Amino acid sequence: MDPWDEALRRAAASKSLLLATDFDGVLAPFDIDPMAVRPAAGCMEALRALAALPATTVAIVSGRDLETLQALTSVDADEPIVLIGSHGAESTSAAVRSAMEAAAVSTEDEARLAALDADITRLVSERHPLAWVEHKAAAVVVHTRGLAREVADAAVAEARAVALTHPGVRVLKGKAVLELSVSHADKGSAVTALGRDRGVTARMYFGDDVTDEDVFARMTRPDDVTVKVGPGSTAARHRVDDIPAVVAALEQLLATRRAIE
Repeated sequence: MDPWDEALRRAAASKSLLLATDFDGVLAPFDIDPMAVRPAAGCMEALRALAALPATTVAIVSGRDLETLQALTSVDADEPIVLIGSHGAESTSAAVRSAMEAAAVSTEDEARLAALDADITRLVSERHPLAWVEHKAAAVVVHTRGLAREVADAAVAEARAVALTHPGVRVLKGKAVLELSVSHADKGSAVTALGRDRGVTARMYFGDDVTDEDVFARMTRPDDVTVKVGPGSTAARHRVDDIPAVVAALEQLLATRRAIE
């Protein structure tokens, strides 16, 4: 049997499964306007159906803040799907929130963020007006999607240089974004905490970006299934080409788990 098909079959047959996935680039295609993205057809239907199965935990994990993630996924507070936002710093799961308390943003972090935000906003306004800045509770993000490569590279390079003058700032380079964060949370810690709380016997994660490597690095059990979406170096054990391939995998996982149930 193909290794990917075998991995899907093992995950579907597990006694207790955690299925977690990044949002942008995995469930939803990118857009020049980050607030205009929408989940691809079929993915939310498959996730909701999986979350309704016994002994199956479903989580959507993102660098977006929790309120934005809720709006873009349309996941209601009373649904079983767990949302994890701000790279693990926020969650609808009390267990994840408790586990990540040590990474909470302090008063000193807030002051550091305010100074950083002012410097980055000034930089982009004066030198890179085609880029734009997103302000988060624990981070400031420079977006360059849709810009010419040399324009985007210059904006990112100068923003990174500014960030390095602020001690304690974590620099996260993603696809057409540079996130400068004062949070100590990461996706890997949050997903691990959720799996521990639910007592799962198998974990599966889909991710496409650098921040998802934190999850891949932590998921090293024999029954863990880690999936890189798209090209690029990765610690994931498996790879699929694109979002339609993710949707197909979710539907296959759903069908197989239902049949076994």
